[in-house]
Amino acid sequence: MPAETEQLQFGICGLGFMGRTYFAHLSQHEHARVAALCDRDPERCRGNWTNEVGNIGARAGEQNSLTGIRSYAAVDELLADKAVHAVAVTVPTPLHAELTVRALHAGKHVLCEKPMALTLADCDRMIAAATDTGRTLMVAQCIRFWPQYETIKRLVDEGQIGPVRFATLRRLANPPRYSAESWLLDDQQSGGALFDLHIHDIDFAQHLLGTPAAVFARGSRGPSGGIDHLLATYTYGDGRYALVEGGWAFHKPWPFEMAITVHGETGTLDWSLLRGPEVLWYRGGDEPERISVADENGWTRELDYFVECVRDRRPVARCTPASARTSIALALAEHRALTEGAPAAPPQSGESITH
Repeated sequence: MPAETEQLQFGICGLGFMGRTYFAHLSQHEHARVAALCDRDPERCRGNWTNEVGNIGARAGEQNSLTGIRSYAAVDELLADKAVHAVAVTVPTPLHAELTVRALHAGKHVLCEKPMALTLADCDRMIAAATDTGRTLMVAQCIRFWPQYETIKRLVDEGQIGPVRFATLRRLANPPRYSAESWLLDDQQSGGALFDLHIHDIDFAQHLLGTPAAVFARGSRGPSGGIDHLLATYTYGDGRYALVEGGWAFHKPWPFEMAITVHGETGTLDWSLLRGPEVLWYRGGDEPERISVADENGWTRELDYFVECVRDRRPVARCTPASARTSIALALAEHRALTEGAPAAPPQSGESITH
């Protein structure tokens, strides 16, 4: 455990899009640094990202200097590095649970990419390992830290739009063909758009409104072979409801879109990535109020929060492992409601996805 005056030393396991995103931010961080890397591709571990394409954005085509950063070919070597305080688990989803459990038992704090896992049994293994070891575990549900979603959540919690009546959440894209060996488009590995993309809005819906009493869903299979588009309805005992749509089944050049609307008795809050950074607040006047938000993304903000929690020796509160488990339970409920054609309640334990 580092002293409060020391930087938190990170090991990054997996240098796909999210691993490289973490690397970019931690390399400039005041209170943390990248100490070690692990990836099965030796070129990535040498900092050669010149051949990387797809969803890497501005970091495509880079050759990075990794001076002072240790590179490992095997995960066990990184976990044995006593100078590493925390591990970022940014490997494909099927490896999340096993690597997280091993890292926690190796004495490391863990920030694990979403989705937490594809089964509740694996979620429970991860939570138990964090409890047994006393180490910090956080699942990177970044939308909870995205400035526009944070702003909407704050205004709702303050009662600024009165009691909430309904919310709509939307996240749509064309197929993600950029992943190594196209693992995202193999639903046996990724769980399809339901678990890899739609999970963001599942998580924020329950963060905003709580766990629904029942889940309805309609959807279709797509390029992953799994559920790659769906529309779910969450109902609550007090009359509230949420409509949650997600998928990556759309043909190119369909743009990536994320959007949210929350309607209350006295006002409506709305934001869409395609429209711009401002949150719109409709209050009954001729024009909506435009709310400016920080020009930041949720990935860097969640990293900052995780670093603060570990350094300050305080538990994660904004994005607990238990809440991440609830999001997986809701995804499983959506899958069951869709395949059975009937309402489903969130499962409590033991359930896994059936392809």
